[in-house]
Amino acid sequence: MRIGMITQWYEPETASAAHSTAVARALAARGHEVKVLTGFPSYPLGRVYDGYTMRPRLHENRDGVQILRVPDAPSHDRSAVRRALSLTSFAASATAQVGWLRDVDVCLTYLTPATVGLAAMTLRRVWGVPYAVYVQDLWPETITASGFIGNPATAARVERLLNRWLRRLYAGADGVAAISPTMAETLAARGATVSPVSIPNWVDERIFAPVARSGRPHLDDRRWVMYAGGLGEVQALDTALRALALVDDPDLALALVGTGVALPALERLAGDLRLGDRVRFLGRFPMEQMPALMAEADAQLVSLKDLPLFRGTIPSKLQSSMACGLPIVCSVAGDAAALVRRSGCGFTANPEDPGSLAEAFRQLAGTSPEELTAMGSRARSTYVSELGEESGAAVLEELLAAAAARRSR
Repeated sequence: MRIGMITQWYEPETASAAHSTAVARALAARGHEVKVLTGFPSYPLGRVYDGYTMRPRLHENRDGVQILRVPDAPSHDRSAVRRALSLTSFAASATAQVGWLRDVDVCLTYLTPATVGLAAMTLRRVWGVPYAVYVQDLWPETITASGFIGNPATAARVERLLNRWLRRLYAGADGVAAISPTMAETLAARGATVSPVSIPNWVDERIFAPVARSGRPHLDDRRWVMYAGGLGEVQALDTALRALALVDDPDLALALVGTGVALPALERLAGDLRLGDRVRFLGRFPMEQMPALMAEADAQLVSLKDLPLFRGTIPSKLQSSMACGLPIVCSVAGDAAALVRRSGCGFTANPEDPGSLAEAFRQLAGTSPEELTAMGSRARSTYVSELGEESGAAVLEELLAAAAARRSR
């Protein structure tokens, strides 16, 4: 097949923005011609990466994938206005230049943010190209329930408008995929005319794989919990700091890897709680260094706010940790926690509940190294059998083939 893909985020962007790249590469590896319409890399810095200059069009070819980059107004800070401008500016640029994809058989629309759907709808309306959506976050809850829009009345109006538009987007899709079973069920009730399927995210398996620990150049011999990813408000990492303060064990420590809008507040809170060297802020690392860094810790923390929309979410942080064969401390409700419990690969806690997370930390501290190794093995085997590229890409390929077939009818 000739597959088009529309995504605001793409390589060399990292963390959760890297999954779209893994999807495109997996489809190309299965013999398909893949073309990606995307923006200039800016996540999570909020500015264009070094080596790139914003321009009307930039063509690239990476690993056999053709790429067209179009401009937007990058922002990843706390300003709702600037973030909205970033999302809508890319949607406008992608829509204006979506004709670049008119020769594809089907277009995969990577929905976070949902605003990229405008370009796919235009591609179908003008050139007749069927589209499928791969939903990563539930909208409008992602921007309203999370407090992104502060004024309740404004948030309610935005939610009504987005719900109306999203029903049209889902109804027009010839394929619908979601990242968890609960999310797929939700989309079925929101206008989808085809049956949504669950395709959990996978990671770049050329990078994320088990790595033997070779010393601890960034940590020490204490028992470490590590969070590695975007440090935003929705990750609720203040809960982790408060939980650590409740655990009277100087040998238990927390490492935070990454950057984001919540970093200054987290640093202040660590000082207010007098956690001292039990917390380390390690900053950003290149993605290819992450498995070795993650292997220095005894367990990986996955954390999100206690919001209904996250109960149908399996954060990409969970997959990357499981792919590396590492134990998990999961402070996310719903499908993510159910996966950790079912696979026996770690500990679970109620989100935004410092007492519950503190108990999970105590359980981790009391677990033998041998059992932690066994948890990591179970994490890896579950990832390979249920979450990996081979199984996920096969289902996605079937979905895209079915959507493409509708064009010829």
